[in-house]
Amino acid sequence: MIKKTPSMKTETAYLSKEINFLKFDSEPEKKADFQPNEYLSDRIIFRKSWMQGFTDRLEKAEIPEHGFVCVVVNQAPCTDSCCITPLLDAAVKPAQGLWERIDDHFMVIVLWNTADLERLFDTIKTALASEAGIDPIAGIAVYPFMDFSRKETFHNAVKAVDHAAFLGPGNKVCFGDISLNISGDRLYELGFMDKAAEEYKKGLDVNPDNTNLLNSLGVCHGMNNNPGLAKKIFASALEKDPNEVMIVYNMGLACNILGLTKEAVAYLEEASRLDNSIFEVELTAGSLLLKTGRRDEALVHLSQAKQINPTAGLPYRRLGEYFLGTQKVDRAIAEFKQAVKLNPKDAVSLSGLAHAFYLKKTNLKIAITLARESILIDPATPLYRSRLGNLYLKTGRKDLAKAVFDPTEEEFKTDTSRPLDKQDKRSA
Repeated sequence: MIKKTPSMKTETAYLSKEINFLKFDSEPEKKADFQPNEYLSDRIIFRKSWMQGFTDRLEKAEIPEHGFVCVVVNQAPCTDSCCITPLLDAAVKPAQGLWERIDDHFMVIVLWNTADLERLFDTIKTALASEAGIDPIAGIAVYPFMDFSRKETFHNAVKAVDHAAFLGPGNKVCFGDISLNISGDRLYELGFMDKAAEEYKKGLDVNPDNTNLLNSLGVCHGMNNNPGLAKKIFASALEKDPNEVMIVYNMGLACNILGLTKEAVAYLEEASRLDNSIFEVELTAGSLLLKTGRRDEALVHLSQAKQINPTAGLPYRRLGEYFLGTQKVDRAIAEFKQAVKLNPKDAVSLSGLAHAFYLKKTNLKIAITLARESILIDPATPLYRSRLGNLYLKTGRKDLAKAVFDPTEEEFKTDTSRPLDKQDKRSA
């Protein structure tokens, strides 16, 4: 499944407000029926001193040289009177480890002897199944591992239990690169772009060949308005997997933002060859081909985008622009009408429809209303004012046209030496 990111607001990017980078799902094998009701790791993010008492105990504990294993168990609602409390009190002696209930849903267990974990988890599962009909999930992290501290090892187990939640009841997951991918995606979703990038980097330290992580890291840098670095990261990902359509697409988008239009088009065409069933790929390829004058090829991709998602307004807008450019005004009107129906605040389509009516010399009063609305939505675009001014002139309202073509504003000056209809076609 594809995840879309919020679009970059970079003026050098064609369609910068509408076209998105793409990300993979963190856990491609997750079962659709299981989604975590709560990300336990959110508490790490939003509560600075969360579980401070437990982590202080862990930091001070006398631990064997070989380290320990930390497991966070999600056993669903379970009170202190539940069978688990006496079971753990008996099984986890101070000389063997420590444990603590996080809340009614979660508990954390630390064992000095890692060999005891499997046996203890099976005992917990059996007890919960017989007493409460609960099939728990668990996240596991070991210490030492890389350069993670004891406290961070607990946090790693928390991230692993979030990972396990995607797999459903009865599953346990050992912390690793996918857990960090999920954690990074959660931070990304919450808007913590820099922290998300750090998680992706940690995941790559665990597994440098994880192209999902490379792609996600590239998207983070793209979203942070660093398309140059994003491009380098996407290039690294493509060296490992040159046929992954989303990475090829993202590389094309980064090139486009950098103004490398020829390269961008090549990558987007390659992405479409790899998989032409992805809306963003077809829309972006068609849009860039239209921009570069390859109109007939653009039509193929834009029509495909419309077929993939007939409720999206952008393909209709782009097709309207295509038909305007090829002087097929009736077709342009039909496409722009549908675009406006799907998105009444689409200034480009409102102005395009107004201009199409102008060229056809019909519905001019409606066209003026549409043109005025486009300016109310986006007053900074000279083309919209030019089109409205020409409509006023066409209908004999020179005073209003003069106000639109304000000579004191250089960007709105028109070339009065050329016929208005030709002049407006040039602007389009």
